[in-house]
Amino acid sequence: MAKATDMTRGELESLLRFYAESGIDFPLSDDAPNRFETEAAPAPKAATPDTPRPAPAPTAPPRLPAIPDAEAIALAREVAARAETLDDLHKAVETFEGCNLKLTARSTLFEGGRRGAAMMAIQDAPGRDDDASGEALTGPEGQLFDRMLAAIGLSRDDCYLGFTVPWRVPGNAVPSPLQSAICKPFVERQIELARPDFVVLLGNGAARIMLETQQNILQLRGAWKVLRTEAGFEVPAIATLQPRFLIEQPVQKRYAWADLLQIRDRVRTGTATA
Repeated sequence: MAKATDMTRGELESLLRFYAESGIDFPLSDDAPNRFETEAAPAPKAATPDTPRPAPAPTAPPRLPAIPDAEAIALAREVAARAETLDDLHKAVETFEGCNLKLTARSTLFEGGRRGAAMMAIQDAPGRDDDASGEALTGPEGQLFDRMLAAIGLSRDDCYLGFTVPWRVPGNAVPSPLQSAICKPFVERQIELARPDFVVLLGNGAARIMLETQQNILQLRGAWKVLRTEAGFEVPAIATLQPRFLIEQPVQKRYAWADLLQIRDRVRTGTATA
């Protein structure tokens, strides 16, 4: 087996995303440790005429005022509940300052596809191509998603798209529990306002967040469940593998195809199949 030092950055990112999609995320910490609290910084050496002075450290960019975690979650719930239309909610998400992911993302990705579609697909967070373009599910992931829909006779016009977190997570990582908790009121309100006939949860992150479970995607996929929002709205939901994962692990496409057949039957008959 190749050592980590022998792998390229792309290979390492692919491996980490594979672990996260498989539910192996316990070695990761939600918060970066502050090593300055336990390690004393070495004393700077005195400058001599023959020793050039070190260049000054770059000035950090200005940051938004920090909002305590509990207050951020409560604020998101309050703002989301006040939205009476999808346009209201879109504007609320655009102006929300309670999630630190907004500081590093280029774009706020609220929705994609077509409003009013019977099917709503939800992914955990935008990818690199989405963040760069400002459009939902683009690049190779979007192309594969379009082919998946076409395989069962559907297109983007038959699907409304949303995200559990509307900003890209650096490294295309899975949103942390705190980031998910802050942003979840927005996607729940989006479901309530869009009122789809059913929801497709794309990937491990979206399935765990929306179904409130610690099971991984290979345990959750392929079975119809009931997604309940905090306000009590209920909608049938099925989890499947997300396009990003299928690009990196094409052998898993057989599972996605079985899930797609269930989605096709749901569209045709309006009822779930085993």
